[in-house]
Amino acid sequence: MKEVDNSDLLAVTFTVKTCSVEKVTDPTVKKYVADGYKDDIVVRDVAGVVIQVGSEVTRFKAGDDVVGVLPVNQFFDLNEKTCKLPEFCLVKKPPSLAWEVASSCLMDGIRAYNALHYLGRLKPNETLLLCNAATPFGVLAVQLATGWGVKVFATTSNGEEAQLFRTMSLDVERTLEGHQFMKNSIMDESGGLGIDCIVDNGVFPNFTGTEERDWTKPIKHDILSCLAVSSRWVTQQHDLQIDPPDSELLHIKNASLCHMCPDTLLLSTYRQNYILHILDEVLKKADAGEIRPHLMSVLPANEMKPSILSANKRIVLKLQ
Repeated sequence: MKEVDNSDLLAVTFTVKTCSVEKVTDPTVKKYVADGYKDDIVVRDVAGVVIQVGSEVTRFKAGDDVVGVLPVNQFFDLNEKTCKLPEFCLVKKPPSLAWEVASSCLMDGIRAYNALHYLGRLKPNETLLLCNAATPFGVLAVQLATGWGVKVFATTSNGEEAQLFRTMSLDVERTLEGHQFMKNSIMDESGGLGIDCIVDNGVFPNFTGTEERDWTKPIKHDILSCLAVSSRWVTQQHDLQIDPPDSELLHIKNASLCHMCPDTLLLSTYRQNYILHILDEVLKKADAGEIRPHLMSVLPANEMKPSILSANKRIVLKLQ
């Protein structure tokens, strides 16, 4: 008896109109990148028009406008211009939402919802410290958090990033340049109470006092010092080392530490409901103008080259 391929029964095939690309930097995720990609540059958000659906697909039909996110282990060739994804990886695109916007905010939306809602458990009137926020993820996270009534503080790597961040007119309480005085500034702003939720974009180990100091990212001890009682620290540092004194500080503050690796949500089939909920919410907010991809560049697909990629900008390619 011939075995039935259930993946085809639930698959949606669509022509891709726009997509976003980025370079995978997390060493733990790089090992899962599909073989067809070069230099760890992968296709992320994809948007297009459905041309064929599997016999068990119920949510889509030919002609529907759809948007989805590719896991890093699924290869998409920009020259092919057609993509096949399971039904649970896709949502319908709002008719009034531009293709370029639709394919620029989904992966960052997954990162933001994962950090702020599922891991950070943020509530209205709480405080958030977003480190190295002058990125597409950081900008979207700020807009999402302020929309929930959260008081947001942000840091940037340097003065140039801080100036760029301030031009976006985001509803941020204060933007700090570098991290040299982050602890003192945050404790002053919070009246010595600390912050309810801190989301980093990587941290440095505690300085020993002998090496040359780099303040482009916060140091571990300053993050721990800024945590309030019963607070949450969401880290993207894959090899973060928590020593006994660090653990004691977390313990006495009744605080928790979460590791954020949103690619796991896409690589695993365990949290498919999370992904669908996030994609739907992000597109609704983008369509309503509640979130806007400030740091976005749109280019023809034939102009794609590794040198244009930047951690501070989302690159969207137009395929047709």
